[in-house]
Amino acid sequence: MAAFVVVGAVSYGGVQLWSHYGTPPGVPASAPLTPAILAAIILATALAFRSRLKAQREAVRRAVEGEPTPPLLPGQRASKPVDPLQAARAVMFAKASSMVGAIVSGVYAGYGVYLLGHLDIDVYRSRAVVCGITVLAGVALVAAALFLEHVLRVPPIDPDDAAPKNGNKTSAPTRPVRNRPEGPYPVRRT
Repeated sequence: MAAFVVVGAVSYGGVQLWSHYGTPPGVPASAPLTPAILAAIILATALAFRSRLKAQREAVRRAVEGEPTPPLLPGQRASKPVDPLQAARAVMFAKASSMVGAIVSGVYAGYGVYLLGHLDIDVYRSRAVVCGITVLAGVALVAAALFLEHVLRVPPIDPDDAAPKNGNKTSAPTRPVRNRPEGPYPVRRT
């Protein structure tokens, strides 16, 4: 949000300065395409990761509860676990895309605010429409990136889930550590 406001203010000031010395720059009609395409790609990635993670959680739940795995239907594949490195890359892509979306939205919002004062001129009116559509595409990019980050968040560990099922709250028995001198970190040998 801060990037959107700062970039919007700088954009508005830059367009004001530019118009003082001449005609403001044009707005390409294809400006909304890039953020819209990126938003679609990120949304598709988020939905794919969400379905894979849901299938993985369901398989783990069945294994823990001792339920049998349902048979696969013809043409159906077994769910693959999510690669942690692939998930980390997707999160970084989402973080970068959310920043790009905020910057693009801020640039075109600042220019659009300037153009609102000049809607009586046809050229400026068409530029304002393109700026408005580009701002919406940038906001969609930010929303899709935040959704991908939400899908790939690591759930918190519940202390009750970490405890053994027999009710014993002690940790697992320790094994002897080889080639470790006795020092300030004693090892309980069994």
